[in-house]
This record gives sequence, structure tokens and C-alpha cells, in this order.
Amino acid sequence: MSSIEWQTALGYAEDSSIATRKPILLDFFNPECLGCQQMDAVTYSSEAVVNFVKENLIPLRIDWNKKESYERYHAIWSPTLFILDHHGNEVQRNIGFLEPGKFMALMHLGIAKVFMTTGEFDAASVHIKRLIESYPESSAVPEAIYFRGVNLYKQKDDLSQMRLAYEELLKRYPASSWAKRAAPYRLVA
Repeated sequence: MSSIEWQTALGYAEDSSIATRKPILLDFFNPECLGCQQMDAVTYSSEAVVNFVKENLIPLRIDWNKKESYERYHAIWSPTLFILDHHGNEVQRNIGFLEPGKFMALMHLGIAKVFMTTGEFDAASVHIKRLIESYPESSAVPEAIYFRGVNLYKQKDDLSQMRLAYEELLKRYPASSWAKRAAPYRLVA
């Protein structure tokens, strides 16, 4: 069985990210943390997760005890997982243990957000679509629907895409915070 080949220095991870156009998965790991131990035993040992990370991310693991590193990102608990853009800027943060399916759903969302920030809207669409179709029960789906609207708006310069996102959220997830965040777009003609 293969395993994730973690990088251990942010500078090298940024260089790899720029060269490959893959976002960085930053894992603040505390060997004494039960959630971190479970991430290794359950999530990072999953062949599907290993393959997903290898294909889509530059994995970077930093020891929780390296104070200067976790202070930069204001990590307050472990495990804390970040999706970083190609220059080490935080795009998404997840705190606590994630089983493999939840992990991959949230990673798709973070990857899509990185691609939106770089103007790679087609690549963002691919990850949003995979999240929504492959993990329909994920708590990340309402956020993905919202950001699908954002991505389409940016791609097409068409604000009605946000109204469509709001309408879908209202229909499928009316009580979600994402439906509430999208509510102003109901006014778009």
C-alpha cells in the first residue's frame, strides 16, 4: 500500500505548487493528538485518499511544535488542515478529524476555491461538480453550490448565476447559512 509523501518545508511546497499548479494541503500535525493519530490511521491510510492527494495536492506536514509555523496561520487546535494557494496563502481551513469521504469532499471545495482565485474557472468547475456529484450527503454541498454560482458569475460576468445559486440553495438547503448568504441575489433580475 502506498502512503502520502509529505513535504516538510513550506518553501519547497510552494515551489512544487507553482511548478505543478496543484494547491498545497498543509497539515498541522501533533503526534500526541488523538485526532491527528486518527487522520493517519483512518484517513491518510485510505488508498482513495492517498491517490486523491497525489493527483490533486502538494502535501505538506508541519509539526505542531514548530511555533513559528502555526503562529503564521493562527492554528489553535490540531489537526488543522489548510488548503493554500501556490504562494502559501490560506484559502480554506478545516479543524478536527475528517473521515475519508468528508476529507475528499472538503478538499475538492478548497481546490476549487484556489482555482477561482487564479482565474482557472474550468478547473474550479470540475472540482465543484465532483464534490456535488460524488458526495451528495456532504455538509460541504451547500457551500459548493454557493461557490458554483460565484465561479460561474466570475467566468461569465453574469450576476444571474448567483440568483440561480440562491434558488437552488433555497430549494435544497433552505435553512443553511449559505442560503442566507445568497439571499441578496434573489433581487437580481
